[in-house]
Amino acid sequence: MSPHSERLDIRSYSGEVQSHRHDYHQVVLPLSGVMDMEIDGRGGLVAAGRGAFIATDATHAFQAPPSGRFVVADLPDDGNSALWTEAELFRRTAFFTITQPLQSLIDYLAATIDIVTPAARSHWCGLLVETLNASQAEPATAADMIVERAIRFMRAKLEQPITVADIAAAAGAGETRLHELFRQRTGDTPHGRLAELRLDAACRLLTTTSLPIAEIAVRTGHADQSALTRKLRISRGVTPAVLRRGRGASG
Repeated sequence: MSPHSERLDIRSYSGEVQSHRHDYHQVVLPLSGVMDMEIDGRGGLVAAGRGAFIATDATHAFQAPPSGRFVVADLPDDGNSALWTEAELFRRTAFFTITQPLQSLIDYLAATIDIVTPAARSHWCGLLVETLNASQAEPATAADMIVERAIRFMRAKLEQPITVADIAAAAGAGETRLHELFRQRTGDTPHGRLAELRLDAACRLLTTTSLPIAEIAVRTGHADQSALTRKLRISRGVTPAVLRRGRGASG
């Protein structure tokens, strides 16, 4: 990507965990589905009402189901835009609340993406920058933080037999409230999200290490190899052995 160019489009992803960094800023906004992200060690979601700002050179990992659709703006780190006077603020917060003006921009782009000219896309990016500046990277609401605390707790306890009550206590909410917030922001339940995080972790280990499958199962909170195999087959349509062979891992 040229240091003075920008790119704007609607993207979908493979469902696999991906990790990289790049020499431009990037803004990720939701159209449908949920993207689980970690940006320089800060975990959060891009979902209804929440976007993410990835600063230049920030290491980030992300995972989204193939059915998800996200507005992604790659913006040059040229130092000339007013946005970059706020870049350090965005770098610290990473995730932000989508204000109504920003939601209106998203809705417009979603309705016109197939006919928007390059010049119009550039203009949209300019409006995005102005809108983000105006919002001052509006911080997460209390509800957003409950969901993000819950997910951080899940990530830290994948191999342990935690319950929804444990997750709710760690997030600072009652179980009913936690279920409500997860439904609103992720379209899933806390238990469902935990199951997917465990499968994501198992897939990472299967494709990047030679650990025995039985050990990977236990490390990712599954009762045994059979349980992991069954859940992967049902949820992802693949077995651990096939996934490992497909990635060329040994063991």
